[in-house]
Amino acid sequence: MPKETMSAMERMEAAVRLEPLDRIPGAPLMDVYFPARYKGFSIAEGIRDWKKGFYSILEIFDEVGGWDGMILPGYSLATTPHVHSGISLGKNLVPGLDLDRNDLLQFDEKEALKREDYDDIIDLGWHGFRLKHKDRFNPTEDEQILAWTRRQMEKYRLELQTWRDRGVRSLCGAIVLSPLMILSTTRTLMEITKDIYRIPDKVEAVMEAMLDDLISDTIEAVRLSGEPGVMLIMERGGCFYYPLKIYERFEYPQMKRMVEAFAAEGIITVMHLDQDYTENVPYFKDLPEKMVVAELDGTTDIFKAKEILKGHMCIAGDVPAALLSVGRPDEVEAYCRKLIDVVGQDGGFILSTGCTCPVECKMDNFKAMIETVRNYYPH
Repeated sequence: MPKETMSAMERMEAAVRLEPLDRIPGAPLMDVYFPARYKGFSIAEGIRDWKKGFYSILEIFDEVGGWDGMILPGYSLATTPHVHSGISLGKNLVPGLDLDRNDLLQFDEKEALKREDYDDIIDLGWHGFRLKHKDRFNPTEDEQILAWTRRQMEKYRLELQTWRDRGVRSLCGAIVLSPLMILSTTRTLMEITKDIYRIPDKVEAVMEAMLDDLISDTIEAVRLSGEPGVMLIMERGGCFYYPLKIYERFEYPQMKRMVEAFAAEGIITVMHLDQDYTENVPYFKDLPEKMVVAELDGTTDIFKAKEILKGHMCIAGDVPAALLSVGRPDEVEAYCRKLIDVVGQDGGFILSTGCTCPVECKMDNFKAMIETVRNYYPH
């Protein structure tokens, strides 16, 4: 068992900054699904009752003896300050309303933005476009929207402060989507892909018109929350979906500009990289060093990513959902040890779940993950 000489917060900070560690920090990404299933209440109840859902995560924290950090302070179903708000991205199918009480929340993707909207975005910018079309996308009264936003921010700040009181650091004070991710979910994946191939210059112009507003909104949200970190969601830009020539024009330049702007303000960026980004990892070498975390979900080759990003960027991940759900504790321990041995060598690593902790996670497996990161550090 390694001798601990750092606090949990110091350990998380050192991992992001690629500094020496007493051991690797553990920081799961956890929403309400696993806690609800484990605690015996419905997912619908966990979503509806924010306090019950959030505090069930704290109860798991206490039961396993704690961990070092949180990728997000709360759970992903408690609406956080998404700075792209103002556009109806589609319909959320909610457990207990549209679905069975124990189903997972689902997203019914709709074509909210039309191709003819592009000219307005280019001419007006993202703020101006949303204001012009407010009644189309958000018919709710302004006072109601503001009141709802204030309530959500207060919840978010309470989550952050609750973890700080326990000596635990969160990495994210706000969440933002890349322009490609926003267009993908508002136009739909099929339609934005058609646009990329049929009208590439216009799509690129739209993305450029969105960037300044997205950056300024995110920085404002970070300041309101008080946590100098942002989760940048880029789930549909990697090699799983598009060839590198598309990534090089319609994802990487915009993402790089956002990350550089955040870094200039002292804000850490957690790149939430669902699906395979293995071929895209070399591009990350051009991002600000020691200011970014590549959060991987088990589909990107994390060991290859370490080879490429060693000494430049922290990596978080990537205990797979399948292993936590159907594996055995000894298998979880063995994989966590391999991650610590290889990806944790010379620091710059945070042991985490591959994306969120799965609903079917076995508690014995989750405990094995946390106990291994606390007790094993051979370096």
